[in-house]
Amino acid sequence: MKYFLPLLFACLFIAKTNTHAQSFASQSVLAQGTWFKIGTTQKGIYKIDYNFLRDAGMDVDNINPQNIQLYGNVGGMLPQANNATRVDDLQENAIWVVGQEDGKFDSGDYILFYAQGAVSWNYNATQKRFEHTQNIYSDSVFSFITVGTTAGKRIQVQSSVAGGTQTLSVFDDYQVYEKDERVILAQGSGREWYGELFDFDTNKSFSFNTPGLVTSTPVTITSFVMGRSALDTKFSVSVNGIALGEQSIAAQPQGTYDIKGRDQITDFTINSQSLSSPEQLSIDLTYDKNNGNSVGYLNYLRLNYQRALQLYDQQTTFRAIASLDQAVTNFSVGNLTDGAIIWDITDPLTPTLQQYQLNGTQGTFGAATTALKEFVVFQGSDFPLPESISATTNQNLHALNPTNLVIVTPDAFLSQAERLADFRRSNDGLTVSVVKIQQIYNEFSSGKQDITAIRDFARMLYTRSPQTFRYLLLFGDGSYDYKDRIENNTNFVPIYESRESLHPILSHSSDDYFGFLEDSEGQWVENNQGDHTLEIGIGRLPVKTLEEATNVVNKLIHYANSTSTLGSWRNRVVFVADDGDVNIHQLDADVLAERVKTNHQSFNVNKLFLDAFEQVPTPNGELAPQLKASLTQNVERGALIINYTGHGGEIGWTEEKILDIPQINGWANYDKLPLFVTATCEFGRYDDPLRVSGAEYVLLNSKGGGIGLITTTRPVYSSTNFVLSKAFYADAFKPINGEMPRLGDLMIITKNNSLNGAINRNFALLGDPSLRLAYPQHQVMVTKINSKDTTQPQDTVNALGQVTIEGEIRNLQGSLLESFDGTLDITVFDKEQTISTLGNEGSRMQFNERNSKIYVGKASVKAGKFTFTFIVPKDINYQFGNGKWSFYAQASDGKTDAQGAKTDLIIGGTNPNVVKDETPPTITLFMNDETFKNGGQVQSSATLIAKLSDESGINIAQTGVGHEIAATLNGDKENQWILNDFYTAELDTYQQGTVRYPVRDLTKGKHKITVKAWDTHNNSNEATIDFIVTDDAVLAISEVMNYPNPFRSSTTFKFDHNRAGETLQVTVQIYHRNGKLLKTLQYTTNNALSRFEGVWDGLDQQGNKIAQGIYLYKITARSTTDGAERFATRRLVVLD
Repeated sequence: MKYFLPLLFACLFIAKTNTHAQSFASQSVLAQGTWFKIGTTQKGIYKIDYNFLRDAGMDVDNINPQNIQLYGNVGGMLPQANNATRVDDLQENAIWVVGQEDGKFDSGDYILFYAQGAVSWNYNATQKRFEHTQNIYSDSVFSFITVGTTAGKRIQVQSSVAGGTQTLSVFDDYQVYEKDERVILAQGSGREWYGELFDFDTNKSFSFNTPGLVTSTPVTITSFVMGRSALDTKFSVSVNGIALGEQSIAAQPQGTYDIKGRDQITDFTINSQSLSSPEQLSIDLTYDKNNGNSVGYLNYLRLNYQRALQLYDQQTTFRAIASLDQAVTNFSVGNLTDGAIIWDITDPLTPTLQQYQLNGTQGTFGAATTALKEFVVFQGSDFPLPESISATTNQNLHALNPTNLVIVTPDAFLSQAERLADFRRSNDGLTVSVVKIQQIYNEFSSGKQDITAIRDFARMLYTRSPQTFRYLLLFGDGSYDYKDRIENNTNFVPIYESRESLHPILSHSSDDYFGFLEDSEGQWVENNQGDHTLEIGIGRLPVKTLEEATNVVNKLIHYANSTSTLGSWRNRVVFVADDGDVNIHQLDADVLAERVKTNHQSFNVNKLFLDAFEQVPTPNGELAPQLKASLTQNVERGALIINYTGHGGEIGWTEEKILDIPQINGWANYDKLPLFVTATCEFGRYDDPLRVSGAEYVLLNSKGGGIGLITTTRPVYSSTNFVLSKAFYADAFKPINGEMPRLGDLMIITKNNSLNGAINRNFALLGDPSLRLAYPQHQVMVTKINSKDTTQPQDTVNALGQVTIEGEIRNLQGSLLESFDGTLDITVFDKEQTISTLGNEGSRMQFNERNSKIYVGKASVKAGKFTFTFIVPKDINYQFGNGKWSFYAQASDGKTDAQGAKTDLIIGGTNPNVVKDETPPTITLFMNDETFKNGGQVQSSATLIAKLSDESGINIAQTGVGHEIAATLNGDKENQWILNDFYTAELDTYQQGTVRYPVRDLTKGKHKITVKAWDTHNNSNEATIDFIVTDDAVLAISEVMNYPNPFRSSTTFKFDHNRAGETLQVTVQIYHRNGKLLKTLQYTTNNALSRFEGVWDGLDQQGNKIAQGIYLYKITARSTTDGAERFATRRLVVLD
């Protein structure tokens, strides 16, 4: 399926202002003392008694109840807007403690406190009704209880206010029915969940208990429904059999990227006098499908109605809208007996005891009502206990020192988060804080899950030190399901989900929310007015298990710290592009590639454009196997960045399937990990717990893949992709304050310079924002060519001419690095060629590519200087033009490297003084390594090794047709591979070199490969190697022997096998002919060669020399990769 959405937007840049109005506590109350966390699920009065605290582990027999303190904040969701009022840290609540007067907490003593619900209810003054806000993050509210060193906050008495001219005996009540059971978009997106499905069953009833509903008053029923249909549909609404009206839902288009339903919110009002049974309301919804494919959904039903003001059951909360008409209002509460209590809970954290006058069963009091007041009336002591309690350790995030990097992690991944933090401290010199996500919730959202708590925590750090706090790493996967309704959910560190939940393009998820830290930001309206800027760089490691976390941290440390990661792959940037759509993807990719090539000449750009490759028709559509193979080869050769532009989805790229999940999982490029930039739809959707996306597989691949991805979490537009990509490449290779940028820096720059509403937010960094790409550190400079200083005019480089280059390794200031000893990688390119695509899906396109190499080799660097010589192949392009000399140097210390290029040398013509050479090159072939013997065994994936030598050097130019280094499988010309790009001359000589070519998907059985190669004078030769492909699941061993045999002092055990490159555990057991075990030898070989060899000194287990005779031995080989095992037995002879 295609994923192309043509739409163009302008690139914006929004300037930032550093204003920080909110102040934050310097210490958290949780820093000291013994704390217990209490969870409640409903609003109202809760009770904490002796047994409840004792069972939780509190030493209740030795506490002073007067010092009991309860802390907590508001119950609903935190406000998104940064400038909205909120409680910082935890605020002490006023509570009621029965029996505290004696200073002992006895078995009959207890605490009463008011708990707010997770759902918040607010008064809409315009509509004159109450509206609820569902808490999308949590169904529970938490408080924290401790025994302090001073008296706790207690509920104070509030006197009745005189002067009221109206007395109210009714109040405004409200209820809601809302079940969050399903999301609508196929893979899950958005924060809106819907309830009942109207499909086969199109009529449903919902009951509400409404005792005390006042006669002849309006009842308002708000119905929020959604319909999904190609035709107009409607819901009919009735209450207690009385029709209220209809909710019409317009048809929706049915395209892939069209909206997937329409919401309809309607208020219906009926006079309660019309209801036959007003104390029990039955609301019926009937969906008129108008089409067999139509479906409807209920979001919620909400009631607003008036009730008689009295105590119902044990407790009743009440608010009266009519009270706002008066400065002072008298309230008359019925059904009271002596001992009933009324609290004013207008400030729910500081309730007050409202005094009232009891006359019979009526309690009357006056209250100031210039603002809407809320009260709870209750009686007795039989109130529910909190649903949960647990001990909480001390913490103090509010006292964190300024830090460069914050890693937010769940407990499950804490060990690996700490390991990564230690590495960033020691290797990068960053200050790093590892913070458990529950700690953030405890201090910033009163213990409950709320993603705004993470943002507020980040904002505290940024407000205090905006120049220091730069990076936020979310260490764990996210999910669109905040409440674990989906089995095996992956909500380890939550992600922001958009309000839009029905449109597949406009609905989005994003970690950018955590980086909106300025005062005017945070609300994030979902249009271009919500184009907030990032203040910090944010990345995520979407790990779901400790094993995945360990593997990713291993990769991050290896990438930055291993000597094996140095190499000329760091000079490469690869651009992959889809075809079709008037070539828009290839054209965009070509613009990006040309900008990198022009502005950063030390990097070598490769273009893999789909329309330049043959497409093969199959029953399932056209495929591009050559590009698929080339993409994998480029990944395994390594590149600093691999960029993809075009159609895609969660599990791959392009209709032609040039990338899929098995391919990703097969990548083995652990030493050469690229950053992937993927401007395609949904490839990085990581908040779907039911599927692992392709981008996640790239990052989680423990053998290779990528070091990170800038990728998309939702469908995107090609035009905005291009704007964002241009912003990225404008700064990807530029230093910031003298240092190359880290990924977080690039995300800040890229996002802020490509703002475009929600679409820009669909790009995420899956990776560590504190990672710096493997940019080479210093520069390689050419100083002389054929003994002539480069400041002088240079001679043209001719075919078959011998060229000698001298140069130096210098720092960025231009000074020679005399301490630099190491190796220089050299790649000499012929002139650029203009390539025309095939026009597989429309018009042809031309692009320039420098794809013909004339020399690839290595030279020694000593004291910062180098020299090398080679002969230019006969098969160059004879027209005169600029070639390119590309260099990468790595020091022997394994840490220092350099890069450089020279692009002003003219290549062309032929050397008039050629020394004749008619001797062909020599060719020696191996599989996997040079211990391989002809006819040996390999697995379905192996490495072909060709050792080539010639006095004039090997021809790797691709200008001469038929003069390539070519390998043919089983004599089949259709199975031929061009090996030029896999050849490198040996150190300090152009006359010898090696091809290493990965061969994939070999079938079981006998095979042969023939390699043909040419020298620079176009003399050719060929060689053939035979081998047997075994079952990958089998560990095959052959040629088992020991030598010498017979022996006197020592012998070597040997066998060939098919598990080259794996770790093998080898056990050799020597037995007497009577079966007695004399000696056990154990060997472990990492990155095993094709032939194993292990030496035995002829001594038994006690260290004594074994006597002359004939003995048996058993060799057992086991692979640690999959546990495969194989053994063989042989005889050996010991001489006296």
